[in-house]
Amino acid sequence: MLDLELSTSLRSDGRVRAERGALRKLGGWLQEILPAPRKVVLVSDRNVAPFCLDAAEESLAQAGFHTHAILVPPGEESKSLKTLGNVWDRMLASGVDRDSVVIALGGGVVGDLAGFAAATLLRGIELVQVPTSLVGQIDSAIGGKNGLNRPLGKNLVGTFHQPRLVVIDPDLLSTLPERDFRSGLAEMIKYGYLRGPTILDKLRAAGDLEGLRSKPELIDELVARCVTIKVEIVRKDERESGERALLNFGHTVGHALEAADEYKSLLHGEAVAIGMVAASFLSVDLGYAPATLPAELSEILERYGLPLTTPLPPDRVLPYLSADKKRRAGKSRWVLVARAGEARLVEDPPATHVRRALEAIHSEPAKDSTSDGVAA
Repeated sequence: MLDLELSTSLRSDGRVRAERGALRKLGGWLQEILPAPRKVVLVSDRNVAPFCLDAAEESLAQAGFHTHAILVPPGEESKSLKTLGNVWDRMLASGVDRDSVVIALGGGVVGDLAGFAAATLLRGIELVQVPTSLVGQIDSAIGGKNGLNRPLGKNLVGTFHQPRLVVIDPDLLSTLPERDFRSGLAEMIKYGYLRGPTILDKLRAAGDLEGLRSKPELIDELVARCVTIKVEIVRKDERESGERALLNFGHTVGHALEAADEYKSLLHGEAVAIGMVAASFLSVDLGYAPATLPAELSEILERYGLPLTTPLPPDRVLPYLSADKKRRAGKSRWVLVARAGEARLVEDPPATHVRRALEAIHSEPAKDSTSDGVAA
C-alpha cells in the first residue's frame, strides 16, 4: 500500500500525502490545516469531472467546506489567458475571498491553470493539488510551478506558488486512457535516468504496459520513488536556479515539439520521450555518454509504446528552441546524461551538434499511397 507523507520544506506546513483511496480523505486532510468553514473552488476539466468531482465535493462537504466547481475544456488549449480570464471571473462571481482555497482536480493542464489562478487572484490564495494523471502525480503537481502557453512556446508565462497540500490517489490512474498513462511513463523514465536506475530496472522487469498495469503495488512503489526524488530536488532548489533544472531532461526539445506542433497531436509525455532521445544523441555527440545510450533509452521507451521520432524537420523545431524558457543570458540549457543516474546541465552546445540531434529524431512522414495521382 502506498503510504507517503513528506514535507516539501518549501513552506513549513506544506505536505504531500499519498495513498489509495486518498480522494475520500481530501476534506478531512484539508480541515487539519485549513479549518472549515471556508469556500473551496474546485477546478477540473470535462473529461476528469465525471470520474471524481462528486467524490471530492462529498468529502469536502462532510468536512464543512462550501464548494463551487468550475469546469474547463480539456487539453493544452486551456492553458491560455482567455481560459484563465474566464476562471478568474467565475471565481470572483462565486464570492471567493482571501480565506478561500483553490483545488486543482485534474492533470497537468488543470494543475497549471488552477495554480496560476490561485497565485494571482486577490494577490494569492491557498492552493491544493489533487492530480489525476500519472504526469501530475509524479511530477507537475509537486513543486509549485504554474505556466501558461504562448504562441512562441510552452509555459512562457508562469508563477511559483506552492500548494498547501498535494493529495495523490493512485486509484484515480485507473480512469486514464491507455495513451495518457503511457505519456506519464515518459516522466517516470526521466526520473530513472536522473536519479533512480532502480525505476528503470522495475519497468523492464514488468515487461510492458499490460504487465505494469496488472501490478498496482508496483505502480504505488514507482509513484512513491518518483515523488520522493521530485520533493528532494525541489526542497533544495525551489526556483530552478540550479539542481531543479535537471528535471527538464527531454523537455528542451519536448516543449519545442509541442509548440511547433501547435499542441495538436503530441501529448506532453510523448514530446518529452522524443526530447530525451534527442538529448541522448547530443550526449553521445559531445562525448558525455557511450554510443550505446540512444539505443538503451529507445528500448525502454519503445517497450512502453512511446514515440522516438517526429515528422517535424529540424528547421521547424529550431525557432522554438530559441524561445525556450530555460535560457539564461541568451544561452540555451540542455540536460544531458552519461548513464542512468548521472545527469548534467550543459549550456549552449554547438549549433551543429544540436542540429544533428534534431536530425537523429526526424522521420519522414508516411506517404499517402494515392498521392502520386494513381487512383486507388
